[in-house]
Amino acid sequence: MSSLKYLYSFFFISAHLCCHSGLFAQQAAVDSNFIRPFNKQNVLEVYPGIYSTHFNFTNPGERKNDYRLAVNSSGYFGAYAKYKWLSLKYEVNMPGTQLDKDVKFKYTSFHFRFGNRQMLFHPFYDTYNGLLIPEGRRRQYEPFRNIRFTDAGFDYYYFTNTRHFSFRAGNFFSEQQVKPAGAFFLMATPIWQQISWANPTRGLIGDSSTYTLLSSNPQWISLITRVGYSYNFVFPKTRWIVSPAVIFGTGALQETNTDNKKLQGVYDVKAWLNAGYNGPNYYCYLNAGWGNLQTNLFIKNMHQVTSNVSVTCGYRFNKFKKKILGVL
Repeated sequence: MSSLKYLYSFFFISAHLCCHSGLFAQQAAVDSNFIRPFNKQNVLEVYPGIYSTHFNFTNPGERKNDYRLAVNSSGYFGAYAKYKWLSLKYEVNMPGTQLDKDVKFKYTSFHFRFGNRQMLFHPFYDTYNGLLIPEGRRRQYEPFRNIRFTDAGFDYYYFTNTRHFSFRAGNFFSEQQVKPAGAFFLMATPIWQQISWANPTRGLIGDSSTYTLLSSNPQWISLITRVGYSYNFVFPKTRWIVSPAVIFGTGALQETNTDNKKLQGVYDVKAWLNAGYNGPNYYCYLNAGWGNLQTNLFIKNMHQVTSNVSVTCGYRFNKFKKKILGVL
């Protein structure tokens, strides 16, 4: 319970600072020579993709991984609909595409996104109930059934050059970037993380320090600050756009269930690329992303390595003449 109090206080302070920064933020008028809205604001999307998440453990001062866990990741299929003020999103894993097709684990994820042209908030919650232990170089895994990894927090984005650069065009294809432009952006991420292992068994993990870490049920809070840069390349007289981005971050963490009150380091690097056609009625784009979050815990360092590739196809449409159920 004490860790939750830390978390609530952390979130309150971060949100308080973010809100105050927004009060003084003056949004520059958009230059229509660079950014233009689409007449049709309602959309339907479908997007197949595949993701991967690994937890790599190293000893302090060393780079070589001496233990590894993996999410039983798979291909997925998603659908998204936005009509006026209502938006709905649903994703389902594709059967038979898991790393280990004979193991069924339950993963829960909640993500939200809201904001304006200059600021964006992204609260999130993820929990993995059960992981895999890779064995050798072949695609063979041993199930790790009674372990749970959880994180909760939010990303706060602050964008520069909003007069000429559209983050929405390069990342969500919801606006048109008419001329090429780029911008730096800042991020702040408070986050709470926890590893829970019910009934630890020494025979499952050969590395003694990793066993000590996981069996201690560690939990910690972190604050990560990042700086990133994104650029929207557009091709003259076409609707094609290529938008790469890269982010570097650093911060500090404190473990909340140990006597060690020393702050440890957190380091982060992310990169992604969106490329595709962004038309007034239809759009389709490829998204590829990679990230490495290094968490330096007192006993062991943990690298959370994620990757994702997806293809999104969308259709824009106007509002209906009559309201749906008298509400929309």
